[in-house]
Amino acid sequence: MENERIRTGISHAVHISTNTATGCRHCRFSIDGKRFEESVNHYVEEHGYKVLHIVTETDRDSPGQLRRYSLAVVGK
Repeated sequence: MENERIRTGISHAVHISTNTATGCRHCRFSIDGKRFEESVNHYVEEHGYKVLHIVTETDRDSPGQLRRYSLAVVGK
């Protein structure tokens, strides 16, 4: 991991997804998939992270229905 940090300049990365809900790793802010944009902006504005990647992914749930969700990776 140390060599990767030197090469990219990124030492902390967080993924935010509309598929899951978690808490901010720095404060009590609730990271909620229903508030995807607000969650990404929280890391950028409050903790100095940069957006590294945003993508839409597709997965199948247990009955086999397709589900789409957004995923962002932020880091600093």
